[in-house]
Amino acid sequence: MPNQEVLQEYSNSIKNLKKQCIDAGMSEEEFKQMYFQTLKTLENTSRPENNNIRRSVFKYTLVLLGVLIGLYTLYNSKAVYSSIICNLQEYIYPGLKLLRRISIPFISLFPSLTEYYHETCLIQNPYFAVVDMDCWPCSTVNNIREVNDPSPVNQQQTAPFIYETEQQVIDMEALKKMYMKNKDLFDKESPKILTNNKYYISPDDLFNQRIDDKNFYIWKFNNMNVAKLLRQTIPRPKVVPKFGQSTERFIIVDSSQQTFNIPDTECSFSFLLALSGSREINLVPAEECKHQCKSLKVELKETYLLWYNWWYWRPAVQQSMGNHTFIAHVGSYC
Repeated sequence: MPNQEVLQEYSNSIKNLKKQCIDAGMSEEEFKQMYFQTLKTLENTSRPENNNIRRSVFKYTLVLLGVLIGLYTLYNSKAVYSSIICNLQEYIYPGLKLLRRISIPFISLFPSLTEYYHETCLIQNPYFAVVDMDCWPCSTVNNIREVNDPSPVNQQQTAPFIYETEQQVIDMEALKKMYMKNKDLFDKESPKILTNNKYYISPDDLFNQRIDDKNFYIWKFNNMNVAKLLRQTIPRPKVVPKFGQSTERFIIVDSSQQTFNIPDTECSFSFLLALSGSREINLVPAEECKHQCKSLKVELKETYLLWYNWWYWRPAVQQSMGNHTFIAHVGSYC
């Protein structure tokens, strides 16, 4: 009933309006055109509201659908992960091959990026930790023993030790001579030396300037050509098996006499060889094993090698009161 009253009132108002328009001199045909034009205007003004409502409904539907998919994925994360891994296996190699082809023009524009091809880890996670790590291999070690005639270390060996090698002493002059003799190769394959863990310099800058008393340098090598060249000057140690040595090497030059950490290696079986000078080394237990394993100290004399398992210990070179430049070689094998 109320709707009929509204319609009747609307009809009466239209009739009154029509009468006023005719009295004013407007024909009946003109009034009809004006009336229908008004209806079209009202129809057009109502459309944006309808569109906004539809958009809102569509948007909230998408959000709700996304939330439901997220909750389902979270609830069945293992099943979803397994399904994705199984289905993506056959696409990994073609995908990486396609990515390589796409990146060729970009690499051509920036040739310096090719050095990252050899990196096993571009960004290291400083908060990484192994959950429930088994620390018994280091929990029973109380000191670092010295051995006389070591043989290649097997995979079961975990206790660190030192021994005197047959390595010739390599001081700064010998290191510079090796660089100058193979300058083109070093400048191409290993052109950057990390200084004080802050900035990089070139090998030419290192060997053509006076070594600052407050600096230490880490020169990293990570390719086969340089590895072959270094092996001529720094032969493979006895404890390292014939096969399995990583191409990643480090040359450390320290004249600051300050404490610093030995860089992490690619493989867990690592060694630190003193090429010139001697320093005290502190083997700090890994974060996961510090509650079970002890810190160990040893003096690494010139031409001595310290073998350790990076999985359980992190070596740190201790502060020294001397003024002799300490040069060391770091390597690893898997």
